[in-house]
Amino acid sequence: MGLFDWLAGRHATDSPETAAAIDCLIKLVDPRLAAISGVSAQLAPVVDSALDFCRRVAEEIPGPLDASSARWRDDPLLCALFARNDDLRQIFSRQDEVRDYLEEQPAATRFYALLGAVFEERKGFGVVLENEALRSDAAVTSLNFTRHRLFLPCVAPETLAHETTWALFRHLALETLYHLAQMKEETAARREGIALLRAQLAYHGQREAGEMAVSMAEDAAAEPAPEALETLKRQLAESQAALKAASEPLQNLEDTLDWIIERLADPAKLLNIQMLNYRINNVNQVVTDDRPGADLRFCHFSVHAPTPRQGILLRVAYPVGELLPRRQLAAQMAQLL
Repeated sequence: MGLFDWLAGRHATDSPETAAAIDCLIKLVDPRLAAISGVSAQLAPVVDSALDFCRRVAEEIPGPLDASSARWRDDPLLCALFARNDDLRQIFSRQDEVRDYLEEQPAATRFYALLGAVFEERKGFGVVLENEALRSDAAVTSLNFTRHRLFLPCVAPETLAHETTWALFRHLALETLYHLAQMKEETAARREGIALLRAQLAYHGQREAGEMAVSMAEDAAAEPAPEALETLKRQLAESQAALKAASEPLQNLEDTLDWIIERLADPAKLLNIQMLNYRINNVNQVVTDDRPGADLRFCHFSVHAPTPRQGILLRVAYPVGELLPRRQLAAQMAQLL
């Protein structure tokens, strides 16, 4: 910090990590923000807070879970995610991002990664045991996991935690951009609506002044009731007020910067992440605590950018030696063609 920086009451941006995060945020949301004088000092406090949020989330994601063949049968979470150990091995072996990374790490014997999957609670009817009797029409909830994918492969759990933190922060920036773009679209739609209301009022005003080239007798039947005109005027006033409130952050870059700072101050609203706990039986049906079953915990996410998605996240570890050779995978694909 400079000798007189304290006079401005600004946050120091000496941290290389903070500076890198600010640069990432500006590039992803709006590169024009870099032209604002003192933008780094204004963003530094809220960016530091957002990074801390991302670190906490990265630490709370369950794992790293040993996903090796020896552990699959004994781990309820792995059994819930993968119906068979061979399914797990096939999915892990077909991840190009992992294979490409390991080619650069020939000495690696184990890798760590984020495992993501689309998650769904399926409601239906099934067979359950109640009071020592089987019911075939009982309402049941089953957990279903599809479209498994590995992200951020690395050879150390500490590296995975670091990469996860930055991946979460980048997504915070993307979510900020999404909401900013959505606000611009809504503002444009409001302007169109206001233009339409003004046109309707102008049309009726011309008719009242006798400026329409139609007979008075024909007009009388089509003339709107006074209350209809009042409704149009009220709608116009409400739309103008809503436009003014919504467009304030879009007046200039400084207003947009203030809006971004306000949104980043509560990152949990931008990045909807929560830890879910379930108790399930051996067929992935949710059961109550008094029933035989296994307790599961995983991280659930729901995001908008770049498209609406939801799913679960886990940290996993996997032996490199258990990955199927690429030539074997190619042969399997050839048999399917």
